[in-house]
Amino acid sequence: MKRNLIRVTTVGAALGIAGLIAPAGANAAPVDENNCAKVSSPGSPAGWGNTFSDERGQAGKHSDVKVNDDDGSLQFVTTGDTPRQASYHTAGRLPLADVAKKPLTFHKSEGQANWQIRLLDAESGEPDGFATLVWSAPEGKAKADPAGSNEWWATRAFPGIPKGSNATLDKFIEAAGDKAVVNDYGISSQPTSKAGTVNIDNVSFYGCTTNFTATDVAGGFGSLENLFP
Repeated sequence: MKRNLIRVTTVGAALGIAGLIAPAGANAAPVDENNCAKVSSPGSPAGWGNTFSDERGQAGKHSDVKVNDDDGSLQFVTTGDTPRQASYHTAGRLPLADVAKKPLTFHKSEGQANWQIRLLDAESGEPDGFATLVWSAPEGKAKADPAGSNEWWATRAFPGIPKGSNATLDKFIEAAGDKAVVNDYGISSQPTSKAGTVNIDNVSFYGCTTNFTATDVAGGFGSLENLFP
């Protein structure tokens, strides 16, 4: 009992120390190949999840289903009671104009999945400039790549682009204005049938690629596991 208590207490202390050591602005910096959640696992999600109050319980779960590698994926399961699921990662207010400069891709199984790019300070008619840009990937198993697609749409109206109308990402970038930033990016699933399952992996956004795994590489305590006998 004491041994277990010591382990838990020490883990808490170690995590506290890690928090003190970590740079204060680390999470606020825009995402890129250096500021990147390279691996997301059940015990170490690396910032992936869903903290939005209107999307409570919608986050995907790490799964051992193989999509394009052998270490697992992120799974979305939708039902009549939960017709939508979505997981996000912060983008650190990355300028929207920069997003199209690098590939926007993810691998997926059969099933319905979408890019979700949440904006602030855009010309969306909202006080905070909020809007979400959405692109739906083909249903089949594939590497989803919206390059050149004119099937992006937005949850708000933009100058010259009515709400819900399709356009290219470049057109949305232009219409959103120079101040538009990406606060969060992610993947959602919302099939028309409501019920469905889709697995995604290797999500690439502005030079950062996240690999989703089914298990934690260093065990249940993540990278702290080997600190204890």
